[in-house]
Amino acid sequence: MNLTIDISNEEFDGIVDDSGDFIPTIFLGFPNDIRGTYEFELINTVINIYDFQDQIQKQGFHIKDDSLFVFGKMKVQIEKVKGADFKIIEGSSSEAREQYLSWSYTIDTGDIVCKSGGKLSFLDNCYVALMIVTESKPKITLTFDITETVPFDFMSSTSIEQAKLKKNEHKQIISRGKLFDFTFFKDHFGSGRVAIKNEELDKS
Repeated sequence: MNLTIDISNEEFDGIVDDSGDFIPTIFLGFPNDIRGTYEFELINTVINIYDFQDQIQKQGFHIKDDSLFVFGKMKVQIEKVKGADFKIIEGSSSEAREQYLSWSYTIDTGDIVCKSGGKLSFLDNCYVALMIVTESKPKITLTFDITETVPFDFMSSTSIEQAKLKKNEHKQIISRGKLFDFTFFKDHFGSGRVAIKNEELDKS
């Protein structure tokens, strides 16, 4: 039961909150050229839907709440992207290490900046802040499964607790990977790069 909301005429961080009671987890791609259409995903996100009731009703949904906590994956699609700056913060605030990634752009009058961020899905204890630059009047949409949401009211402790119970605890896969295991690699590839043994045989 997917719902898509077009938030093109709003400030991104005015609709998608990444600084309140919940810090979302973000799933990113790092393309060589970010221009055009860029997509990423968020989980554990609070979104303001107050101004989008017409869009919601046209898709057959009736939601009386002003905000939702999206504990499932929410797809973000941003069109007319010119470039971006990403800041990756590793570690606690007292010992944080910052790294930056940039895709070059030139700011023109009327350009838009979309601000977002969250915990990196593939690195433990890392936060990333996004500044994505688009041309004027970009198309920006959010798509999520309505069954993976609960109503949210930041003024209500009960609402916050209910959202916490639904929070998706994403766990990074902490593993060096089988192919970095010298014994495994030698057993299955020998001294070459073509597999010489079926891994299923290990289980027999």
